[in-house]
Amino acid sequence: MSMLLDSLAGIGGYVLPFLVVLTVLVFVHELGHYLVARWAGVRVEVFSIGFGPEIRGWTDKAGTRWKIAWIPFGGYVKFFGDVDAASAPDAEKLSSLSEEDRRVSFHHKTLAQRAAVVSAGPLANFLYAVVVLAALYMTLGQRVTPAVVGRVIEAGAAQTAGFQVDDVVLEIDGDRIHRFEQLDQAAFLNPGRELRFRVRRDGRELDISATPAEVEREDIQGIARKFGDLGLLPANPAIVGKVYPDSPAAVAGFLPGDRILAIDGQPVANFERLQDLVAASGGRRMPIEVLRAGRELTLHVAARRDVRAGKDGATADRWLIGILRAPRTPVRLDLMTATRESVVTSYDMLAQTLAYVGQMITGSRGTEDLGGPLRIAHASGQAAQIGIESLIMLSVLLSLNLGMINLFPIPILDGGHLLFYAFEAVRGRPMTERMQEYAFRVGLALVLTLTVFATWNDLVNLRVVEFFTGLFS
Repeated sequence: MSMLLDSLAGIGGYVLPFLVVLTVLVFVHELGHYLVARWAGVRVEVFSIGFGPEIRGWTDKAGTRWKIAWIPFGGYVKFFGDVDAASAPDAEKLSSLSEEDRRVSFHHKTLAQRAAVVSAGPLANFLYAVVVLAALYMTLGQRVTPAVVGRVIEAGAAQTAGFQVDDVVLEIDGDRIHRFEQLDQAAFLNPGRELRFRVRRDGRELDISATPAEVEREDIQGIARKFGDLGLLPANPAIVGKVYPDSPAAVAGFLPGDRILAIDGQPVANFERLQDLVAASGGRRMPIEVLRAGRELTLHVAARRDVRAGKDGATADRWLIGILRAPRTPVRLDLMTATRESVVTSYDMLAQTLAYVGQMITGSRGTEDLGGPLRIAHASGQAAQIGIESLIMLSVLLSLNLGMINLFPIPILDGGHLLFYAFEAVRGRPMTERMQEYAFRVGLALVLTLTVFATWNDLVNLRVVEFFTGLFS
């Protein structure tokens, strides 16, 4: 019984954050449609979070039924004159409307007004991302990792190309960068393609060309992913964030917040240099100079050997003293700077996602990374366990993706409606009801197919299929 309760609690730890995030994003999306529709003088009949039978609802003074439905995966706004939640026109009803009703009918509004109402949902999701990120940067602060090389992995693509520790990366393929995350993103999306870098080294600038190697590793969700890797790590401050109990560092007297200055008299400029010196010590007792509360002191520690087994059964030795580096201190930004940075970050996220989707479409990247609701729920649970900041960042990413996907020119999505309006603008009259009906059917079939495919990917990548197969094998 206790195991069952623990399992249910574990599932709740993933499902609840997922439902909260999804509900917020769906509400924001539909609120965009609703507000612009009311501005355009359209009567809104239903504002629903979820599909299916109503759980709870109420009707406001304007006659709009606000409700929460049983199936939580999405929502809709139904306008006066719509025959269904996809905003398909009710031709019979529209033809018999009075002049007064025509003034509040969505389908009797101008082309520009209808396009504005449809576009408002995705735009609301983009605005949500910018506003939430700006608020996050003004309150909790922005975490930025400068584009400074802290370690060049041996035999990696960057070492072959000639990168060195302390190189400052200024440009990638002519585009200016200022964060190490941008460097990681460029390598991630371009395995096997040569990239041109401009770096600053010892006060002078030089050009380096490097080709990210294609590697496969498990992400935080335990899903194997293929991506490009240069073999570079950022330079992080050599500050202790955590000391493991009973570790050599704990015995030596290390404390969180200690800044490592030198080991064996050798200056330590970053945490990566500290790791390299510890790894090369072979367990020898070393004097380590630290700065604590403005006072320098020397601690003596001998690293402990750690043996790690790989998937292939091979083992690898490493020397550790039992500390983790401190995360970078977030910097609080003023309103203007936070807004600018939130726009830049949102743009970078969208650009990376579009590039990723483009690679799937062209076949240069496999479709196994296409995820659905199960993977989103899994990611939501993990983000919630890490902390509120991670959950907020995930909601921003999902909001951007929701807005972008809805703009795809697929009938039944907002982008499909905008495509119809583009045809109407060119032809001077709307598409026939039959053409729209066939298009909606094709769009619905395509969306359902992608949903089933993505869900299957989730079941495989999250090892659900493997689990149930193992029960019968």
